[in-house]
Amino acid sequence: MPTNLPNRAQLTYTFGENTDTALSNQTNTTLLDQFTMTATKLAVNDEVRAGGDVAYVIRLENTGSGALYSPTVTDDLGTGNNPVSPLTYVDGSALFYLNGNAVAGTAVATGNQVVFSAPSVVLQPGDNLIIVYAATTSETFTAPITNTAEATVNTGSATGETLTITATATINPQSFASVTIFKAADSDTVVSGDTLTYTFTLMNMGNQDAESIEFVDAFPPEFTVTSVSYTVDGVTVPVPATDYTIAPPNTLILPADTSSLVIGVPAATAEGPGVTVITVTGTIA
Repeated sequence: MPTNLPNRAQLTYTFGENTDTALSNQTNTTLLDQFTMTATKLAVNDEVRAGGDVAYVIRLENTGSGALYSPTVTDDLGTGNNPVSPLTYVDGSALFYLNGNAVAGTAVATGNQVVFSAPSVVLQPGDNLIIVYAATTSETFTAPITNTAEATVNTGSATGETLTITATATINPQSFASVTIFKAADSDTVVSGDTLTYTFTLMNMGNQDAESIEFVDAFPPEFTVTSVSYTVDGVTVPVPATDYTIAPPNTLILPADTSSLVIGVPAATAEGPGVTVITVTGTIA
């Protein structure tokens, strides 16, 4: 590691029968190791959705007095604290920059790691190499992922002794709800006097419950609402007419502004999305 070399001078002098001293200011000089470097790694977004992409930035800097050759970085894609790799390298995403200028480099991915190499790069004292790449989280991403990058260089020459240093970064699963809605009618054709039922399937792909659903549908003028219900986890709950509004010309608003009714969609699980079904039945004029 670099060593600090502080230095301060002292002066003694006389005047008449007196003696006095004076101290100089202190200088600080850093004695650099011949071969040393730092490595840092960060995730551009530290909260990521399951199945989403995260961008990583790895930075190597030569903090010594000698040149470093052929930098190579091996990233474990999070297998250090997981039995199965929770990250997958995005092919072709790696970019290499020497002191801010693009340089050539390669990325070779296997099942549980990716190796970044820049064999033509020489890090002179003070130089830095930045590697940017993307990885995709697994669909079952529910716990923090810490992945480690191990950087190696050859010291002094392309065949010199190896210097190794590691850096880590952690990402956390993002809590979110993501609801889609699918509408279906129980019949493609009707005649006056028929009963028609619409079902609205709400599916939540997120890992957090969707709460306080506000549902609006403008029905054809020929359709008169006669009943409304919703089903969650196999339990169907009828909705009293006081808990929904039919606004002109024929728009169903659920729940009504004055209602205390709360409808939600459960979070997704390993078995599939959370589902709530809203059912609206009516007659055709």
